[in-house]
Amino acid sequence: MKVVIFRSTRDVIQCEKECRKVQIGCRVIPVPRSISPLCGMALEIKDEAGDAVLKVTEGLSIKVEIFDRDKVKL
Repeated sequence: MKVVIFRSTRDVIQCEKECRKVQIGCRVIPVPRSISPLCGMALEIKDEAGDAVLKVTEGLSIKVEIFDRDKVKL
């Protein structure tokens, strides 16, 4: 699994909505402030969905960072 980190809550919600439209499985999860002080929410996605989510965020002009979940302490 991967964790997608956003700069704002609005970006998380917008990306989740668009991902669901194109049938990319995702769920909103909390993010510790030690990982990102910008937003307390993130999306959890399957490993193989990383490129598809990047296309979605690029189309929405949203900047994100993607981490491997097992390397991030949630």
